[in-house]
Amino acid sequence: MDDLAREYWGRIKVARFMAMTRYLDVVSPEIKERYDIFYIPTVILFDKGVEVARWRLVVMKDVYRYDLNEFLKARATRTLKPAAAPPAR
Repeated sequence: MDDLAREYWGRIKVARFMAMTRYLDVVSPEIKERYDIFYIPTVILFDKGVEVARWRLVVMKDVYRYDLNEFLKARATRTLKPAAAPPAR
């Protein structure tokens, strides 16, 4: 995730949360329950506070990279609105 955080810096914010220790002790059961985390790793993509994608048990960067690029393309097309027609005279 550190590599992807550097690669997408300025376009996507990456935050990490350690759900379990290496001894399988749950660090924060509240967060684990709130975000429905059962598998490690679980990666959740939020857009304006709303979950828009979730990956479970994915460790290959290319999978994240493809999905993040698709997300960024879709977000760009949603924010680009056609210019308003000039007012009628």
